Amino acid sequence: MKKLLNILIGSLMLILLIGCSNTVDEETSDKYISAAKEVVEELQNGNYEEVHAQFDTTMKTNLSIEQMAELGPIIEESGEFQSFDKQSIEEKDGFYVVVLVAKYSDQNRVYTVSFNSEDEIAGLFIK
Repeated sequence: MKKLLNILIGSLMLILLIGCSNTVDEETSDKYISAAKEVVEELQNGNYEEVHAQFDTTMKTNLSIEQMAELGPIIEESGEFQSFDKQSIEEKDGFYVVVLVAKYSDQNRVYTVSFNSEDEIAGLFIK
């Protein structure tokens, strides 16, 4: 579990350190926020293979489907999903970083999903 979290945190840190953020137009924002919400929904439903198939090469190499399954208990302890409370997106040196605050019955979770220029998932973090 610790290795999984380190990989996720490392991927996010890499993206965050790459460069300055830029404003994202509405069409692009809608596209990536929608894609990130789908990723979260797949994770909530335990469809780890679906999410894994969207990973870039680095993520596929460093995070197996079996390791992703370790996210299940973290998500489940949050309770019943209610809604996405907040959302934001930034463009950082060719990466689109989407942050979603998901409201659950017991506690909220913050999901950060980063996409590369080929629309692959290049980073995934759950807090």
